[in-house]
Parts: sequence; C-alpha cells; structure tokens
Amino acid sequence: MAPAAGAPIVALGEDLLREVFIHLPASADLLRAAAACVGRHPSCPRLLGCLLLFPNRRIGKSHFVPISASPSSSSSSAAAANGGDFALSFLPGGGWLGQGAAAWKDLDCRNGRLLLENLGSHELAVADPISRRYVSLPAPPAGRAVGYGLFADDGDSSEFRAVCISRDAASRELRALVLASGELSWADVAGIACQPNLAAGSRVMQANRSLYWRLEGGEHMVAFRTASMELSVLDLSPALRDLRFDALDRGEEEDVNVLHLLTMTGYRIEVWAGTVDGDGGMAWRQVEKSFRFHKALTEMIDPSLESYRMINPSLQSYRDDIHVIGVAAGLVFFRKWTHLFAIDLETMNLKRLPKADCLGALIFPYTIAWPPSLLNPTGQGV
Repeated sequence: MAPAAGAPIVALGEDLLREVFIHLPASADLLRAAAACVGRHPSCPRLLGCLLLFPNRRIGKSHFVPISASPSSSSSSAAAANGGDFALSFLPGGGWLGQGAAAWKDLDCRNGRLLLENLGSHELAVADPISRRYVSLPAPPAGRAVGYGLFADDGDSSEFRAVCISRDAASRELRALVLASGELSWADVAGIACQPNLAAGSRVMQANRSLYWRLEGGEHMVAFRTASMELSVLDLSPALRDLRFDALDRGEEEDVNVLHLLTMTGYRIEVWAGTVDGDGGMAWRQVEKSFRFHKALTEMIDPSLESYRMINPSLQSYRDDIHVIGVAAGLVFFRKWTHLFAIDLETMNLKRLPKADCLGALIFPYTIAWPPSLLNPTGQGV
C-alpha cells in the first residue's frame, strides 16, 4: 500500500534513506536530499577548508585549500565546495584582489560568505563563492569606517548582519553600525567615547554572539554584543598583548559570559579565560596548555633545521614565528613560515595542509552553514 500523500521523509527509516542516497546519480542531488531531511544535518557549520587570498601578488586571486580529513567534512559539503568559484570571478571587475581601482579588499569571512570592499568605488558586497552570487550593500552613513565584521547565525543560512565600526571625527567616538540582510540599510546602534583606533591589520573575531577587534597599543579590545547591540572595551592580559590569537566559542551556557582566547607560544597551545571583575576590568587566567609541537613541526617542514639551529643559536627567534589564523569546527589553524597547519583540539593531532606556499596570503578557515545558502535563494541576494 502506498504511503499517504505528504508523509514525512523520516517515515522511510534509516535503512531505506541510505539506499535512496546511495543510488542518487550526482553529488548535487545528494546535497539537495540531505538538505531536505532535517535529521541529516546539524545546526553547526561545516568546515570545508581554508580560503587563501593573495592581494599583493600578480595573480590577485583567491585559492581554496580543502581539508579532506576534517571530522566535520562530508561528501555532500565537499561537493558543494568543488562547484564554487573561489576566484570570485562573478564579482564586478572579475573579482580581482589587488591594489587597482577595480580591485576588491576582503574585510571578513563567515559561514561561507565574504564581506568585501571595492577599492575604487568603495562599494561593499557580501559574496557567496559556492552559489556564485553576491549582494551589494549601501555605503555606511557619515563617519570614517575603521573596521568591519560579518555576523552569521549558524542555524540560519539565509540571513546575515554586517557590522561597521566607525570613528566620528568631531567627537572622537567609536560608533557601531549594523546592517541586516533583510533590510539592507545601516542603523547607528551604539557608541563609546575617546578610544584609540583599531590596530592595523586587526582581524575581527567572533565568539559568544559577539564581535571583537584589537585596539592600537595591544592593551585593549573593543567588543560588540549582537544581542544587546552594545559596545564595550575589554582589558587584555599582558601575556597576550604581543601574540596573535582568536576568540574561542565553547558553545556552553556557563561560558557565555567568559571570553576564551586561544594562542600559541613556545610551540604550545594556550587557552586563556577572561571574566569581568568587580571594577569593570577583565580578570584573566590560563585554563589550558598543550604539549609542545616543536619536534613534530620540524619533522614536517625540514628535519635538518633542528640540527642547524643547534650550531646557530641566532635562529632561535625564527623558531617562534607562529601566527594563529583562527579556530573553526574544533581545529586551530596556524602558519609557520610559508606552511599552513591545523591541530585537532580534541585529539591534538597535527596536520600539514597541502598548499605549499601561503606567504603573504590572508587566510580564513572556510565553513558553510547547513543547508548551504545556495539552497535558499532570495532574489539575487546571498
């Protein structure tokens, strides 16, 4: 007897669903079927790899480095990445990343989308390399933009919010402006007086439904809370002021009011926790410290380097040249010289990514919401 019309797909059972998925003719069909079956996808984003952008090289394009052994990878999400245009050729001007008037500058990357600024027209755009679509954003109102961020809800792939940190030249305030994808208009929502500029090259960080930027001097960060639309300034631990780090989202209710920062020093991963103290400042403590990865890194790059260092102590400063890129889906990504690595925070397994040369690249861990945004088109937007 045929099932009643409108019967839910879960009524088929796990075994029958597997048979259906196995016999689908193409990866794109598998992606669509998985997206239609709620039980087949989580609310957390899928990690696909790393996006490398080379703004100062002759090629002026971006490259995608897949991560084949990621715990959160899947054949369907990998299929989506394979069909993406990571050179951003669908943007006006061909997506050129460089210094010319037609070039685009990357401002942030979240949940499969890139927030970009055209260096000639100062047009803003949010682009989705997988769906090969973009949406133009209006310029922020009066004021000088000093930083941007892109906030995406992991549970909803069809919406995003862009955040602009702007300096009011008259009052020296830092202002926060927010644009929602459903409205495409900027709203001035918060301000804080007499703060230094954002640090040069400061990359926006996201955790606890908040965005964070480092300020000049390295002693403070500015935080924007997306739920309450508030700006605040946070003290940084002296131990972190000269290091590169990323905010770590624990995803636990008891950690919502605790800011976790992950860094690498002395070839060890360190996690620091900061809470607001009674005086309105931040109290920091180190909560985790891993074993050293020096030997494993040396063997992966070039085993002869260690013996050469033993007879050339002046190379010590080069040994600690580790740049934390970001944390995504339980992996911490970092760069050592021209090499790109990932460490699984649960197993502490170290992996070298296949791209041989990442010198000069702006690198972002690349995740997509599930289901991907290309399955939820709304007009010409992303």
